[in-house]
Amino acid sequence: MKMLDYLLAPVALAGLVATGWWGLYQSPQRPANLAAQLEQDANAALARNGYDWAHVRMNGQRAVLKGAAPSEDAAMAAAETVLRAAWSGGVVIGGVTVVEVAVDPGEPVSPFVWRAEKLADGRIILSGHVPSRMIASQIEAEATRLSRGQSPENHMEVAAGAPGGNWQGVARFGLGLLTELDSGEVRLSDNTLRVGGTELDPAERARLSAQVSALAAPYRGVPLIKGLPVWTATHSADGLVLAGKVTSEAQRRELIGIAQAHAAGDVIDQMEIAPDMPDDWFALAEAGLPGFARFREGQMGFYPAEGDAGFAVEGTAPASVIQFLKQDLSGPPASGLDSVPITVWADPVDVDVPEVAGIDFAEGPAAACQSAFDAVLAANPVLFDDSGTEVSRASGAALDKLLAVSHLCPSGLLIEIHGQADSNAETAFGKARAEAVASYLAAAGINRQRLSAVGYGPDQSGQSNDNGGSQMTNRLIDIKVLTRSD
Repeated sequence: MKMLDYLLAPVALAGLVATGWWGLYQSPQRPANLAAQLEQDANAALARNGYDWAHVRMNGQRAVLKGAAPSEDAAMAAAETVLRAAWSGGVVIGGVTVVEVAVDPGEPVSPFVWRAEKLADGRIILSGHVPSRMIASQIEAEATRLSRGQSPENHMEVAAGAPGGNWQGVARFGLGLLTELDSGEVRLSDNTLRVGGTELDPAERARLSAQVSALAAPYRGVPLIKGLPVWTATHSADGLVLAGKVTSEAQRRELIGIAQAHAAGDVIDQMEIAPDMPDDWFALAEAGLPGFARFREGQMGFYPAEGDAGFAVEGTAPASVIQFLKQDLSGPPASGLDSVPITVWADPVDVDVPEVAGIDFAEGPAAACQSAFDAVLAANPVLFDDSGTEVSRASGAALDKLLAVSHLCPSGLLIEIHGQADSNAETAFGKARAEAVASYLAAAGINRQRLSAVGYGPDQSGQSNDNGGSQMTNRLIDIKVLTRSD
């Protein structure tokens, strides 16, 4: 037996050495290996739970949470996720023991927009921005309750920049009104609650509209609750659909011709002739259809019931299309365009900007934004109409690209717009041009405090804008990107 012990002793000793070597250099509990595994598990848990803004660095079993947090409770919830990411803690079965929250405030979203949509089949779709995951969960639960247990489709995202006051209360108030409509949409954009949709009962329509209008400050409510339309133009998957009633064949041909001249796709005629129908809306349809045909989505229609919306336009389009449509619908009194109430609820969407495709906005944002504005203006100069200070409609695409670049730039950067006067004009002329561009960007949603306008006379820029009456070759508008310390 002793001989067997002697024979096995070297084997046991070798096993002990191997175990010690593995424990010291290869075990997951070795500090370096443990920290690497915990960091991997924690970051995977953050990504899995939707905390794309956050990441973790491990110092042993101590986690440091970093990133741009959209809200304080988002940071706390992310820290809880890290704490539970791997194992149960302790020295032997190692896990994350402490989470140090070292996050930065997230970039505020402006405008801060939340939406709820009710489809004709009763389903609710939630989207847009919310101040926290907790509020998102409470809104989702409220939508489920109001829909009698039917869960909504949830696309909400946590973001910084929510306005003060009872934001959640206003959102839930709008959600409650939405569930009373046959179909529609609630949109809370900063401090403005818009409630739009369809309600066939005139008394209910009036009651709901009054509730929206009575919303208490600092919030304001804007209703657009409609009955049945007499005539509509609608963007559908098949094309631009013209439906409803017109008074004559001549009116039908006129509307079809306008739509075909301006729509990118097919025009589908579903109109019928009704000679006894009022036609005080027809001038509005003629004026609005060229712009509406260029919308991405939406509906334009005439709602003649007493107390109803009148002539209404809803949808999404590039900002210049929306601005020009509003101008077309607000002609002088002699035009007859003021005979029917007009409501335009249209939201701008960004256009593609191929000129900035190679620019990295994350690397040196101020320099990147300056390069982007320069590239857009070099290829798309901003021109003005005969008045000299009103932006030409031919420059709509240029303005839309400038707006898209503005959205790519951090909100902390300032945008200084330089306007150049012609050779026979004064500095005030250049300032008016710069103000026109600044007003366009502000109307499209850029915070006016980020924008400033500077005018130059013909002899101040070192360049002449007069080339003997031909197309101007030097830019009338330039943009300079500034930081708040400049």
